Amino acid sequence: MDAASRDRTLAPSTVALALADAERRGFRLAVIGRACALSAIAAFYLIVFPWPNNLPMAGVFLAFAAAGLVPLALIGSRLERPARFALFAVDVVAIAAMLAFGPLSTGDDIPQNLIFLSSRHVYFFVLVALSLLTLSPALVLWTGFLGVSGLAAATAAIMAGMERVVSFSDLPRGPTREQFMAVVASPDFLNLPVRVNEGMVLALVTALAALAVHRARAMTRAHAAVEEKRSRLQRLFGRYVPVQVAEQLAEAGRLAPEMREASVLFADIEGFTGIAEQLPPAEVIGLLNGFFGATTDIIDRHNGVVVNHVGDALIAAFNAPLMVADFAGRAVAAAGALQALVAARDFDGHRLRVRIGIATGPVAAGTVGGAERQTYTLYGDTVNLAQRLERLNKELGTDCLVCGRTYSEAKRGGIDARPVGQTQVRGRGEPVEVFSIVRQAAASNLN
Repeated sequence: MDAASRDRTLAPSTVALALADAERRGFRLAVIGRACALSAIAAFYLIVFPWPNNLPMAGVFLAFAAAGLVPLALIGSRLERPARFALFAVDVVAIAAMLAFGPLSTGDDIPQNLIFLSSRHVYFFVLVALSLLTLSPALVLWTGFLGVSGLAAATAAIMAGMERVVSFSDLPRGPTREQFMAVVASPDFLNLPVRVNEGMVLALVTALAALAVHRARAMTRAHAAVEEKRSRLQRLFGRYVPVQVAEQLAEAGRLAPEMREASVLFADIEGFTGIAEQLPPAEVIGLLNGFFGATTDIIDRHNGVVVNHVGDALIAAFNAPLMVADFAGRAVAAAGALQALVAARDFDGHRLRVRIGIATGPVAAGTVGGAERQTYTLYGDTVNLAQRLERLNKELGTDCLVCGRTYSEAKRGGIDARPVGQTQVRGRGEPVEVFSIVRQAAASNLN
């Protein structure tokens, strides 16, 4: 399976994980919101209703608020999903029981059918609203279905205890005020059509809420898919262009051309052609991959960007495309680390020597190429000078040469360098002041 196929295989699971995480966070918020709502209702009973009749109902609501926090301990476990459905089911049963059996007053016996004169049945709507936070259409539908069923069961339980049911249907056509008040004030008043209408409204609200959650999930799924695609593009582009460039390409689609002051490091393996002639192609590529992998890590640690690989050479930039402070000092420090690398280890059994040239000055940076294929690159005399200095090492028997501006800007970092003098560099009319880096004394101080 190729990398693209693996990414396509991983994408659905990534989206599923994003949705599961959204549901988990939403359920936690719903549990906390439920506790806050029940506490507010308890406070309402304590404030509005007379003492001490307000204590029993307030105590019941506070007890339910505390008990409902138990599912928080189950979040992340395999019991979390059943706990979600169980919590809302328990609340529906509690509300239905309040309607069917909870007395309106601690005083004289009041007909239970008059319970609908209170607002207890609207708590079903509060539960549906809380279920929205879970981002689970199934849980919303479950809560609404149980709410409609609970309302119907409570109404049926109340009717079962009544000898006679009075509703608006008992009114004559065009009733007088006395006739209307006699029906509404009747101790047998239940008004079954209104209860049916309340159940229908609750079912409609549930359906709309489930649809809203479905759309929210679709947006979450689309956002997760976009993030996965962006991450996949970064991983894909990152194999062929600098990671920093890939990130900007994924975000903006292109890199705007710009002029930037930067230090350019050009490094080449000395005598690599002779080494390559003695090895099979697969070993040559393996050696280069090992070398470039190690050198790229060094460039990254010094906040540079490996712009390109040309055969056995690499071009790195400091301050392009990423802006960094003391870019000349970072380039020289990276050069010292590269020299220490090849001095300390071999690559596939081969000891290497690296020649390095560093130049500092203006560079033109941006993506170039056709509409279907582009690459990020640097242009300008600074790039050419870095390459010329790398080649000049061979003539002078040195390992790392830098131009005068690089030396003057980097010397405050504590480098040791030997002046080579004014040197004529091919492609330049005027001689260039050149320094040979002897020792990098403060490379580790650069962050």
